[in-house]
Order: sequence, then C-alpha cells, then structure tokens
Amino acid sequence: MPGVEDWTTNPLGIVQSLYDKHGSADAEKIKEYFHGKTESETARLWIPSLNDTPLHCLPPNSLVRYRCMIQDMFDPEFYMGEYEVSDVNTKATSMKSGKYKDIAECAKHQEINTDSENNVTMERQTLYCVPIPGETDWVKTDYSDKAGKKGFPSSSITPNRTKRGLEEEETSQSDTPMEEESRDANRSEENKRPRTEAIAGSVPRTDPDLNFPLPGEKGLPCLVKIYEEMDGFAVNDSVEFIGILSVDPALAHFHEENKSDGPQSSIDGYEEPMEERNAHAPPPSLVPRLHSIIHLKLKHNNPNVPTEKAKLNSDVSSLRTEISMLRRQILSALEQVMLGDSLAAEYFLCHLISSVYGRADVMPLGKFSLNLTHCPPTKEYGQLIHTFIQALVTKSHFLPLSIENMNNLRLCPEKDYTANRLKSGVLQLSADTSLIIDETQLQPGQLESAGVKNITALGNLISWQKVEYDFQFHRQDFLSNISVLILSEAKSILPSDCLVPLNPACKIESLQRHFSQLDVVLTPEFLSHVRRYLTICKLLEYTIDDNMQKAIQDDFVEMRKTDHKSMTVEDFHTLLNLVRLLSLSALETSPTQSMWEKAKTMESERKRRILTVNSSQ
Repeated sequence: MPGVEDWTTNPLGIVQSLYDKHGSADAEKIKEYFHGKTESETARLWIPSLNDTPLHCLPPNSLVRYRCMIQDMFDPEFYMGEYEVSDVNTKATSMKSGKYKDIAECAKHQEINTDSENNVTMERQTLYCVPIPGETDWVKTDYSDKAGKKGFPSSSITPNRTKRGLEEEETSQSDTPMEEESRDANRSEENKRPRTEAIAGSVPRTDPDLNFPLPGEKGLPCLVKIYEEMDGFAVNDSVEFIGILSVDPALAHFHEENKSDGPQSSIDGYEEPMEERNAHAPPPSLVPRLHSIIHLKLKHNNPNVPTEKAKLNSDVSSLRTEISMLRRQILSALEQVMLGDSLAAEYFLCHLISSVYGRADVMPLGKFSLNLTHCPPTKEYGQLIHTFIQALVTKSHFLPLSIENMNNLRLCPEKDYTANRLKSGVLQLSADTSLIIDETQLQPGQLESAGVKNITALGNLISWQKVEYDFQFHRQDFLSNISVLILSEAKSILPSDCLVPLNPACKIESLQRHFSQLDVVLTPEFLSHVRRYLTICKLLEYTIDDNMQKAIQDDFVEMRKTDHKSMTVEDFHTLLNLVRLLSLSALETSPTQSMWEKAKTMESERKRRILTVNSSQ
C-alpha cells in the first residue's frame, strides 16, 4: 500500500512535525491526520493488530490496533505534554511534544530542560484493557485472516531488554536505527536465550496475575493511555484502539517483596505498596502500553459484519432475499440440537438473537433468558451445546453450576485497595456475550457464604441485567447485557424469562453421534451466513406502528375477558417480547398480524407442555 510505511512505522515523527507546525493546537490536527489515513476499512486492516501479531514482531513506537474490553480504569496521570530541549553545543532551544510517549526523549546532542517555564504539564487517562472475554476462535481467526499486515521481527527490541536500566534506555532513545542494529548485534548471544526465560530483577518467579475475567483466557492485556474524551469510556466497554505502541523496558516497576531497587513513587513520605506498583507498572513484555490516537466503540465484534451503516444496510438487503430458506435451515439445525423438538428450536433461535435494547426505569428491555428443562442428565449435553453455540456467536462462556464452582469462583469483581485495582470476576463480560449455565451438574452439597453470594449474583444478572461490584465499603451496580441459557433437569433454581421443557422426538442412544450429524449441515458457507444473520438481527431497530399496537391491545383485552388467569400482565410482556424476536428473526423491523398469531400459538403450546409436565410429576 503506497506510503503506508510513513504513518504506521513512524507516527511519532508525524506527531512532532504537526506540533512544529501548529504548536499547542496540534491535538485536532493529529486526529484529523490519522482519521484521514484510517478512514477506509482497508487502511485500518493494514495496521498490525496486537490481538494476532506476536509482540516481538512489532517495532516499538509503531502504529498498532488493539481490540479489547476495558477491565479497569486507573487514576489519571500527569505527564510532560510539551517540553523544552537545548543543544549542548549551541545552547539553542526548541520545543518537543510529549504526547503519545512514556519517556521524554531528545537527540544525543540535546538535553531536556526540566526546569524550563515553557514546559507544559498535561493529564491523560490510563485504562487496563484485556482481549474481549469469551471471544470465540472463529472470530479471532477471521479477524487475523482479514488483516493486511502481520508485522515483522523487530531488531530494535526483544523482551530480554527488560534488564536494562532507565538511564540506558533514555540514552538509547537518541540512537539512530543503524546504531540500534549494531548494538543489538553485540547482544546476539544474549538474545539466543528463550523469550520465556525470566531475567533477574525483571519479573517475579511466580506467574503474574493478568486479571483476565475468565479462567484459561489467553492473549495480551494492555495499558491504554487516553488523551481525548477521557470521560467517554466505561468499564466493560468493547473498543478498538489505534495508537502508538510503547514497550520500553524502563517502564517496568515490577518488584518482589522486600526489594526496593528501581523507580519508586513517593509523595510526602507515602510509598506505593509493592502490589500497586506491580499492578500499575508491569513489564511491558507482559503488558505493553498503547497511546491511543483513534478509538472505535464496538457495537459488535463480528469481523464479517460491517460497521459502516451503508454497508450494513446492503448486507441486510442481501440477507432478506434468502431469509425464508436461511431461517428454515437454521431452525432445522437448532431442532437437531434440541433433540428433535421444533418448538424448543423456535425459542432457542429467539434466545440467540435477544439483546437488551433499552431500560424502562430499572427493567431491562429485550432480554430473553431461556431455561431448557428435562435436559439429559449428563455433562456431555451441556458441553455439546456450548460447542455448537461457540460456532455461531462471537462471545460465549460455559459455566457448570456445581457446588464447588459456586463456593470457589469469584463471579463479581472486587476492589483490591492494596493493589489499587479492580479484581475481575467471571461475570465481568462485555455486551452480547452468551453465558451457558449447566445446572445438570448440580449435586447435593453445602453452599458456603461465597456460594450463596454467587447464586444471588446470577439471579440478579438474569432478572435485572446488572452485576454488583464489591468496593468493600460500598457496592455498586454495573449494567450488563448478557444472554443466559440455563440447562437443567427440572425447573432451575435460577430465574428465567422463558421456561421450555424439552420434548425429544425420539430416544437418543448417543449424544455424540446425534450431534455429529450436524457436521454435514454446518459447512463453512452456511456458518458464515448464520453468523452474519445472528449479529444483524441484534442490530435491527424494531418499531410497532399505531394500527398494530391498537390491534395487539384489543386482543389482550379480549384474552383477559376470556380467561384472566391465563393472561397476566407478565404473560402479555412475554408475548410482546416474543413477537419482537420472531419479527427480527425474519429480518422484519415491525410485527405483522400473522407474526402476532404465531407468537400466541407458540406460547399456548409451551404453557400446555408445562402443565402436562407438572401434572405427570
């Protein structure tokens, strides 16, 4: 791509040239410049991504992308936004921009005038970000395949540089690329050491806690520095940042207990606890720094659904031409997963496209948590359903509801005041994550206080779509948008919006063999269509015209007259939610009379099935 090297490999040079030209008014000019360069999706994809490029393949101070969730927000920090340097020979002075970098730098023949009256102190926000929790493998693969540039091995940095001190680092900032290559060649023997080998004094022997919400998650966390719109971010936001990568080893303040070597933070005799230094200044080889220039809040993380409105509308129009056949094919696959139960397949599809679209006071609108009862009492069924869902949705997590998990897992995030950070919990998830809870694994046992707290947290999540974060001295509710599917033998101990008893069409001898029949259906082409379809359904805006609204209200009045016990206000809300989801599943943004009748028929059949199950017990 012509000219791309200039702004991707040397963005700090461009920032400085814009500062030289516009002075302190450079902020808007910098945004304009990089917005112009990254306006097209092709240009953005040409920027290497921290999500799928090894860190050692990315040159320091180059432009990178990072797709992530904000896990924590640290206190704002002050830095030298503009500083004066003087020539050691001629004593001539000039100003430099301190934005988008961690260490003030100057050429070898210059020195920084730290006491100059021209220096300007500025403020920036630091966000601790992690790869989007539960992001499925196909999403990562598709994003990686679409990327236009994977980076290249950098000769100017290796993780092993973490042992070099701050003074040496500030000197190295003034070296030319040729001098850096020469210096690195002299360290070639040192660099032959495996990258995973710890260096004395750089990282503790124990594995660091990278604070991922979900156990077993992999990827690169990042400290993202924000210079604009600092109040525009919130914990759990999904964001793609484009900014300048900083991996200078001098940034690490990682210390073992009872050691005080290296930089210290001390104000009026107060010294930061070791835990706080480790959490806020970990080695950049583990947690690199990213100085954000541009950010895009993600409405979704499906790499095959465009973010531009015009392209999205084109995709919707294309899908509508084949929606009848596509919907039948999807329901056929879901029916196989539901063991031949066509009614459960319809409800399952509505669950998969459900999402909170608003709130009426404290009541979340659009959620559709589903409790499937009479599930096979085996671990295998829940795992197979999760594997199937993982192939369709962009984010998911499987949570076996066992006594051990409830007593030992931390579901709600907690504030650690010693380390001054938010300790993540399993329920710290970004919007539109699918959570599959397998209650068939629940065995008799004693719930401890932590277990009771976790069960309560799951109930609050399902009912109110909020998670209570524990700040020790107070608790605070954080709004969420998580689709919850509960698998159980009888009615779950957890609440739900809709309970559907499974009615298998035939006896299943082998669940593994039964699910393997889907392999013929789930071709790459079909999966691609389904993935786009599920994401687009969540993005459609739904409305009810006045005529249809009156017809539905009149129908409700008539149903209440016929049998007020079988049509409560809660039943009516369920019907309204169901007709909305059925309409969206047909890519319609308004309900029709036939869709309303279908919703009533489905609800009648579901209630009859529940009565039959209850009477047989």
